[in-house]
Amino acid sequence: MQLKTTNIFSLLQSAQKFLESFNLAQAKSDAEVLLSAVLKVKRSKLPLIRNNNLSETEISLYEEYILRRSKREPAAYITGFCGFMQYEFKVNKNVLIPRAETELLVEEVLKIDGKKIVLDLCAGSGCIAVSLAKSGKFEKITAADISKNALEIAKENAIYNRAPNTEFILSDMFESLKDKKFDIIVSNPPYVSETEYKTLEPELKYEPKTALTADEDGLFFYKKIAAESAKYLNGGGLIFLELNANKAGEIKNIFQNKGFKNIEILKDYSNLSRILKAGI
Repeated sequence: MQLKTTNIFSLLQSAQKFLESFNLAQAKSDAEVLLSAVLKVKRSKLPLIRNNNLSETEISLYEEYILRRSKREPAAYITGFCGFMQYEFKVNKNVLIPRAETELLVEEVLKIDGKKIVLDLCAGSGCIAVSLAKSGKFEKITAADISKNALEIAKENAIYNRAPNTEFILSDMFESLKDKKFDIIVSNPPYVSETEYKTLEPELKYEPKTALTADEDGLFFYKKIAAESAKYLNGGGLIFLELNANKAGEIKNIFQNKGFKNIEILKDYSNLSRILKAGI
């Protein structure tokens, strides 16, 4: 593509129109996010500089970004950053892009009083672990993930956001955590079934499949957590999990059958079953 203007206001209009031709619902937002990344300014500042002009180098980079987005590459991977809670997180194709629904998971854990020790299982970008650590409410946060590349991003995000009292462990679920105990285990595990994966939006195909999918029925990791987590919880310990809304009832049954108590299914802002809270 070629944007035939250097003016910021005109560039945004042209980019938005181009993205809309690919049926991108968030074309205006995408155009603004990508331009703010090129200019290294906050998106909120764009209206204040709308009459400014871009250099040839900036225009070339913006054209590249818009073209990539038109091919359905997520804007967060193009810019390398994603907002979550009130923080900013580095992301690349080794980690899932943090979702707004997962903020609810963090908010529920933040309601728990006392200096607790927390495990973030399947930590990915570290958005959950870092957000919890930044609250200052918890004694220690351990982030565990099977992916070395994902864990490196999580560490970078802890440093970038100056998150205190965090540690990072390379672990296939609980495998490398044998000598540890926690008051809270929180996780947003892979939960998309192979059948569901085939129907996902093109953007999701850019994200690491292993962080999204979990066998044919999407329940593998819930079964694993239900079977093993009690050994790693202190007395009165709690579990908080993000759910596949389509499988909430099945997941609740899995935990009931393993003896978990006071199981709650919490709704998200779209009234979908999104969070499981349970105690031992």
